[in-house]
Amino acid sequence: MASTEGQTKLQGRLYDSLITFNKTAEWPQLQLAQMRQHLAEHLANALPATSRADVLNEAIEAARGEYLHDDTRTPEDEAYNQGVSDAVAAIGALLEDSK
Repeated sequence: MASTEGQTKLQGRLYDSLITFNKTAEWPQLQLAQMRQHLAEHLANALPATSRADVLNEAIEAARGEYLHDDTRTPEDEAYNQGVSDAVAAIGALLEDSK
């Protein structure tokens, strides 16, 4: 089965999270239920960043689709397209902050 870019990134984050988990878990002292809880908490912290980046990338693409293609060069059209550009830049800044 071929992986999409998003799936590949998610897999990478999960593998990185598991590696970090294995370094921090004190295996001899943990009971099975404690290990499951610790792993679930660790993965839960790793996953939102991936999901957030995917959502923000989709939002950027959706916003870019809002540019006027039949721009009449009126001040209203220019202001509208500038608003779209500002929205794309703002979402891009959120994306950078989430990395």
